[in-house]
Amino acid sequence: FCATLGTTPCCSFDKLLELGPICKSLLLLSKVADCCLSHAESFPGHSAASFADSFNFNPHKWLLVNFDCSAMWVKKRSDLTGAFKLEPLYLQHHHQESGLVTDYRHWQIPLGRRFRSLKLWFVLRMYGVTGLQEHIRKHVRLSHQFEHLVLQDERFEVCAEVVLGLVCFRMKGSNELNEALLKSINEAKKIHLVPCHLREKFVLRFAICSRTVESTHINFAWQHISQLATDLLKTWKQNHHQQ
Repeated sequence: FCATLGTTPCCSFDKLLELGPICKSLLLLSKVADCCLSHAESFPGHSAASFADSFNFNPHKWLLVNFDCSAMWVKKRSDLTGAFKLEPLYLQHHHQESGLVTDYRHWQIPLGRRFRSLKLWFVLRMYGVTGLQEHIRKHVRLSHQFEHLVLQDERFEVCAEVVLGLVCFRMKGSNELNEALLKSINEAKKIHLVPCHLREKFVLRFAICSRTVESTHINFAWQHISQLATDLLKTWKQNHHQQ
């Protein structure tokens, strides 16, 4: 069973306090995915992490590590290694029973592993816990700044609660109108947005991810979106009037 903290489309959160006890009563292994501990106070139900048997998130998404790097913790590593363990005679060695050597080939399907931990180690050394926390908190502040700008424009609506660094928004109107807006935004090539569907609505996703992003960039992005929306509505009304 996999519970998600921060889904890709709209950064929604599964209710761990409700799901955790169910998993334990049914003897299900529960996994918590896609979460970032350095801003843990923002997660609904983050205190319920004790229900999880494993915890996974991607430092390449929000912790300044280049793609790819995915980290996972397990409470009982034998649950993981028991599923992937492979012991043909040609892979056995005299250190494997000593307990002194961790054989990481049993932690995944492939026998070989990339050394992703080194680049994560360098980021941790450069920024430290405090630096990484401030990096994420800054992005959260900027996402609320963008949310505030959206809410000030009566032509737009925010479509999901803004918890971390993602703002889901759209123009009030049809899906076709919002698809046209997204097309004009991405074709202008000044910013890039990726959409999603929420309750059958076509929604634009404004994700704050850059290490160097500042408040001025948020204002620039919104002014750009707002102007494109104004231009779109003019042509949209003209075309519909002619029809």
